[in-house]
Amino acid sequence: MWNQVQRTLLMTVLVPLLALDVVANGPGALDAPYSLGYAGKRFTPRVKRANNTYGSHYFVSFSAIPLRKQTGYYKNTMVSLNSAAYGLTENLSVSGSLDLISLIRARDGGPVYTGRIQVCGSTSDLFHLGASLTYFNARVPVGAPVPEGTVVPNGFFMAMAMVTVGPKDYQLTVSGGMTHDGQETGRSPVINISGAARILANVMLVTEHWIFSDPDRSFSAHAAGVRVLGEALAIDLGLAYDKEFTTKVTAVGMPFLAATLNF
Repeated sequence: MWNQVQRTLLMTVLVPLLALDVVANGPGALDAPYSLGYAGKRFTPRVKRANNTYGSHYFVSFSAIPLRKQTGYYKNTMVSLNSAAYGLTENLSVSGSLDLISLIRARDGGPVYTGRIQVCGSTSDLFHLGASLTYFNARVPVGAPVPEGTVVPNGFFMAMAMVTVGPKDYQLTVSGGMTHDGQETGRSPVINISGAARILANVMLVTEHWIFSDPDRSFSAHAAGVRVLGEALAIDLGLAYDKEFTTKVTAVGMPFLAATLNF
């Protein structure tokens, strides 16, 4: 019974969070010389290559690449979801999020919000390790079915360990952990697999996959899209998909748009 409620609670957080970021501007160069045939002069336009300062996170999940000390970002996803992260030290960071729509749509108990603390570090440029503890205040939305006699928890914790392989431009992260609602631990682990690859000067492919394993029935959610990089701003554009929730938006899932602002 708990697992059915747990899935509902998890998706009230993950579905609005799963989104893509698109970003513009940045330094660097990609040369594309061509000749105009005027007075024998040759002009060389340059596409600036932005410094990728977004390697610490994907759409919803995080990598084990540390967020630099006294730096952070604010992200807005589909207007409603607002999140922020900040590096307290070179290895310790905190983050949180608040969904504005849930202020209206949630049942008694308040809106959907999260709080997270993460410790991580790099053994080399290609190998990074981390661990995190996240609290989800994920109330059941109005209209969502709750079995009679089921006690819905106020929220739950999720503890995850993670490993990231690769630099910030070409990375793969595998995370695993357990949930706890304050009374009992989830019966099976939660697994996240996420990755990013820079395919153009300022464009990255980003993908994210969540697997909630269950002895009776497993549940999975997926997101894929592109991230356009800029020095201070990034924009994600993508599609989130699962069989139970996002297919109610369109048959192929839920399109989403997010903007990330560094500070």
